[in-house]
Amino acid sequence: MNLVYERDLRSMKLLILKGTSQDEAVLSLAERLGLSRQQMRKILIAGCDMMTLENISPRLAAADAAADGTADVLSIPHLTTALGLLSAEDGAAFIARVEAGESVESVKKAILEVLA
Repeated sequence: MNLVYERDLRSMKLLILKGTSQDEAVLSLAERLGLSRQQMRKILIAGCDMMTLENISPRLAAADAAADGTADVLSIPHLTTALGLLSAEDGAAFIARVEAGESVESVKKAILEVLA
C-alpha cells in the first residue's frame, strides 16, 4: 500500500522540529554552523529519520559534553555521532584538514557543502 505519508515524511519531520526542545536544539546547532534555522531544518529533514529528530535535544547535549578542541569548533561530534549526517571518517578528515593548517571557516564551508 502506498499512502501519501509513507512516501513523503517532510511535513511530519518539520512538525517534530517545531517542538520546543527540538527547536532550541536546531537553533543552537544552526548558530554553531553559521546557518539560519530554516537551512538547518532542511538539512536535518533530508538527512535524519524521525526518531533522531524527536531525540535531537539529548543527542546534541551528549555531543556538547563529548566535544573538545578542533572537533568542537567544527561540531564534528554533533554531525557524526549525534545525528549521523557525516561518517566518522569524514569527520576525522575535516579535523585533519584544520590540524594541517587549513582555516576553520574554509573547512566549515566544506562541511556545509557535504551536508547540502
